[in-house]
Amino acid sequence: MPPQGHYCSEHCTHPMQYPNQELEKLIDKYLKGEANSQEIDTVERFFDSFSSRSSLLKTLPEEVQHALKNRIHSGIMTRLSLRKKRSFSLSQIAAAAAVLCIAFAGVYLYKTKAPNNQEIILSNGQQRQIVLQDGTKVTLNASSKIIYPASFKDSSSREVTLIGEAFFDVTKDPAKPFLIHTPRMEISVLGTAFNVRDYAEENDAETALVRGKVSIWKTGANAQKFILKPKQKFVITKTAESKEVSPSSVHKSAATPMSVAIQPFVIAENDGSALETEWLLNRITIQEERLLDIALKLERMYGVEIKITNQATASKRYSAIFENEQLENILKALQTVNYFQIKKTGKNQFELF
Repeated sequence: MPPQGHYCSEHCTHPMQYPNQELEKLIDKYLKGEANSQEIDTVERFFDSFSSRSSLLKTLPEEVQHALKNRIHSGIMTRLSLRKKRSFSLSQIAAAAAVLCIAFAGVYLYKTKAPNNQEIILSNGQQRQIVLQDGTKVTLNASSKIIYPASFKDSSSREVTLIGEAFFDVTKDPAKPFLIHTPRMEISVLGTAFNVRDYAEENDAETALVRGKVSIWKTGANAQKFILKPKQKFVITKTAESKEVSPSSVHKSAATPMSVAIQPFVIAENDGSALETEWLLNRITIQEERLLDIALKLERMYGVEIKITNQATASKRYSAIFENEQLENILKALQTVNYFQIKKTGKNQFELF
């Protein structure tokens, strides 16, 4: 058994000294999947609050930094996909904050006011453009979340966390690299334009580079980095094994089996558009896709609920391109190719059968 004040598990290769026993216990329970909901929330609130303060996280051993990031990202991703929210009383939140203050009192000169991180969460059917303090423009797609600091002035890098999809046009600043954390990817740039997509319910996550150059790697595997050139995309795919993982087992494994690949993509010369960025134009391209998968895209794009009650109908495949088209017209167009019935069951609810 490791001596008191040390932590060791499958995530590390040697004993490590932590600065405080409270922190040791909290991380130990979290990484082993033994933490209760309040303790899980404590760690994840800390990560969100200090995501732009890499120096604070680096007080932990590198192996544990990777394990924490993987576990936290996986947890957030799962909760978004299940659309579940936890509620906590003021006393619980106060208790969680107290644990953090005690844990890091000997490591970091904690200021009386926490970093003023901003958080934007979009529902289905929503899009939003924001301009960060450094002038970087971010267009956030539907059903996405972004966390970013109000200012990058006091940090050595510009770091944001993204869950979902966004297009970034990053202002160049050689002194401060721009870092994006997603559940499955880590992206480092100086100044460039690219699209990032990482939705929990999709098997693939990808970064498509329009201009400039980016360094990218799989979350938790920073020893293997890739350099993207324009018209290249980094694609990370869940393997067959990882697709079988249930939501309840997410906190039991920090590493999810995934494969990576670099693939080319086409940018149109006339308008600079691509399949990977067509959502910016309110365009949807369908290429031999099942109606079940098309319905998921339409739900996200139009903020509706589409229920398919017949398996044969859900499995029918379609190819089409729609731009700035009303949802009802899209459904009717698909209906003419492989017939199915459409029933409107509510204001924003449809049933296909």
